[in-house]
Amino acid sequence: MVIRLTSNEILQTLGSDQYRNKCAVVPLGYSIDSRSLRKGDCFIAIKGRKFDGHQFIEEAIQKGACLLIVSRDSLILKSSNIPYIVVQDTLLALQQLARRVRHKWGRTIIGVTGSTGKTTTKEIIGHLLSSRFKVFQSMGNFNNDYGLPLSLLKLEKTHEIAVLELGMSAPGEIARLSKIAKPDLGIVTNVGPVHLEFFPSIHAIAKAKRELIDELPSNGAAFLNNDDVHVRRFSRFYDGEIVTFGIKRIASYRIDTVNLKELRGSDFIVNHRGKKYRLSLPLLGYHNISNCLPGIALAHRWKLGFDTIATQLQTLKPKFGRGLTLRFCSGFSVIDDSYNSNPTALMMMMKLFKKISGYSRKILVVGEMLEMGENGSRFHWICGKT
Repeated sequence: MVIRLTSNEILQTLGSDQYRNKCAVVPLGYSIDSRSLRKGDCFIAIKGRKFDGHQFIEEAIQKGACLLIVSRDSLILKSSNIPYIVVQDTLLALQQLARRVRHKWGRTIIGVTGSTGKTTTKEIIGHLLSSRFKVFQSMGNFNNDYGLPLSLLKLEKTHEIAVLELGMSAPGEIARLSKIAKPDLGIVTNVGPVHLEFFPSIHAIAKAKRELIDELPSNGAAFLNNDDVHVRRFSRFYDGEIVTFGIKRIASYRIDTVNLKELRGSDFIVNHRGKKYRLSLPLLGYHNISNCLPGIALAHRWKLGFDTIATQLQTLKPKFGRGLTLRFCSGFSVIDDSYNSNPTALMMMMKLFKKISGYSRKILVVGEMLEMGENGSRFHWICGKT
């Protein structure tokens, strides 16, 4: 059962005195999309770039919404007996409700950000911790001003840990999301040349990613990729516990030896405090070893033994569009890594692609990399040359 808020709690949270058709209700859930709304949900009419939720109020009422949160009155609302609250900004209202639910739930939240690998890292962390805890994970890549609050509003009383992905396309966005989610632990996977359409330099991207670390409590912990020149500098800005991971550089959790098994994943050795642990990973490539390292570090910090971690890693399965290998009976294979594309991710997959043996012909199908701004053609050329 999700964390429930009464209509009085909702009014207090939103600070609104405009409650029309007053009635005491307790929404079963929250929706900003009338298509997925369920009977008993609260419908929040968000005005986005392409759609205005106020246009779908009538549909929300017909589908059984028990409460509406809107930014303007209308004849449809006045003629209905459904209670509704009028606020100045419905997106802000969504975020305020999420913050209230997070506070009411009150347990540990792990925030994950980075230019690449954050969704896979989040999934690995959740998978490892699920061997001992009831873990909540944000849905897919619900990591923005809309998605992260909607994820928080699905928290249940029985969840013991939550793992949330924090994305960004502008400075200040991760700080804003962190103020909503209040993560106790933060993970930064890497900083790369993505979103350059919106940032003047990679240093500006790094500063924006650091916002997660800046917002962590002093009694929390920051898990940082020591292989990344930008990320390892974040430790200078945080007074709490620092846990490092890496493959190339000395770190709290460091990969000593790697044996890539082409389409069968990899074997590797983790060195932690002078002790070595042999692990296997069914996901492809060096980049996924790096993606799983913060999960290993986090699970070990939460008192999971390396035997348990090893068992959990072996049961990992790639998601569609994220390095999933499809094998066909006629003898050919397809690696589906089509979810998204940026220079770092593409070059990692191309390096793996080159090392795969046993095939007389290899074909690479590459989509356009977006949000590169004026650097787009240069990065496409660099990847093509690789």
